[in-house]
Amino acid sequence: MILLLLGDSGFGRLQLRQIRAAMRAQEIAEQRILVAGERAATLAGDPAADGVELLDEPADRYLLGAIDDLPGDCRIIPPPIGRHILARVLADSCGGHLTAPAGRFALPFARSQGDVLYLSAAAWLCPVSCMAPKVCPRIALERNWHLPSLLRAWAREQGTGAIVFAPRGPASGLESVSVLRLRAARRRVGKGGRFLVATAAPCHAAASVLQVG
Repeated sequence: MILLLLGDSGFGRLQLRQIRAAMRAQEIAEQRILVAGERAATLAGDPAADGVELLDEPADRYLLGAIDDLPGDCRIIPPPIGRHILARVLADSCGGHLTAPAGRFALPFARSQGDVLYLSAAAWLCPVSCMAPKVCPRIALERNWHLPSLLRAWAREQGTGAIVFAPRGPASGLESVSVLRLRAARRRVGKGGRFLVATAAPCHAAASVLQVG
C-alpha cells in the first residue's frame, strides 16, 4: 500500500507526524509514503520525513499526472484545509469548468472562495484529528448532522449528479480516498454533464460544481 499525502510544510507536517504515530502504535501498517506539494521539500530534515518521498510540485498537478500509475491500493490523504484538490483533478482531466454551488445551506458556516464552497456543521473550531464520533466531543451532544448526506440531497434537488468523496481511515485524523474511487469518478465525468463534486467529512466539506461539455 502507498499513502499519498497531498500537503506540504503546514498541515502536511502535522499529518505526516500523525501517520508516523499511527504506524508506531500499529494502528496502520508500515508502508511507503509520498508527499506531494509546492513546499514538500521543506519537510526534509524532519524526523517524521525519514524515508518519505518528497515531491516538490503542486499536489493537483502531480496527482493528475500520476493517477493512472499509482497502484490500486494507494490511499490519497487530502489536506483538511486548502484547495479542493480532488475537484481540480477531475476538472483538469476532462477540460471541465468549476464553480461554487449556489443556494442556501442551513449551516453555521457556508462561505464561497473562488470555485469552492466551504461548509461546516460546527459553530466552533474542531481539531484536525477529530473523527466525528456519534457524540460530539465539543458539545457533548449526539451528532445529528452528516454533510455527505446533505450534499447528496442538495444535488438531487438540483437535478445534478453527485460525486461525494467521503474519506475514511487509515487511522484517527487521517481520512483518505482510494485512488480507484478517483479513477471511477474521472470515468464518470468524462462522459459529460453537470456534477456536484465534494470532499466531505460528517462535519466539514468543500464542494464545487463541475460542468463538462
